[in-house]
Amino acid sequence: MIGQLLYRINVSRFVVTRMAREHVYSDPDWFSGDRLSAKLAVARASGARHASVRFVSGYLDRVASRDGFLDLVQKAGRPTLVVYGDETPTRSRAEIESMAALPNIQIERLPKGKLSLHEEFPDEVVSVIRPFLFQGGGPFGPAASLG
Repeated sequence: MIGQLLYRINVSRFVVTRMAREHVYSDPDWFSGDRLSAKLAVARASGARHASVRFVSGYLDRVASRDGFLDLVQKAGRPTLVVYGDETPTRSRAEIESMAALPNIQIERLPKGKLSLHEEFPDEVVSVIRPFLFQGGGPFGPAASLG
């Protein structure tokens, strides 16, 4: 019962809006109306609270440290593009920027955006992804191996 109460508070319109404004979206007015209603519907769906607990507690993470994560990224051995926004929260930015020294990693920082810049600025994100995919060393570019 306590868990359900805490979850309901955590996904209340007030808390979701505040979290979104603080570290998810750049424009506080962007996340309102139908967008906010759609996110609240997902958060309030049957069984949704179990995913939230795993996210907040870190049980969704496959690794327990930055070094473990960087090791996984390095083992991929494929060109990887990382796109983030200039307004990305400090801790998340540090994790993103820690990948910059790895081989096969290309990092692009957009002038705006926090954690969900792909939702808020899809055209800007695509403008970075498209050249990576189809030119240079991306997975579908001229240097790609189809073998």
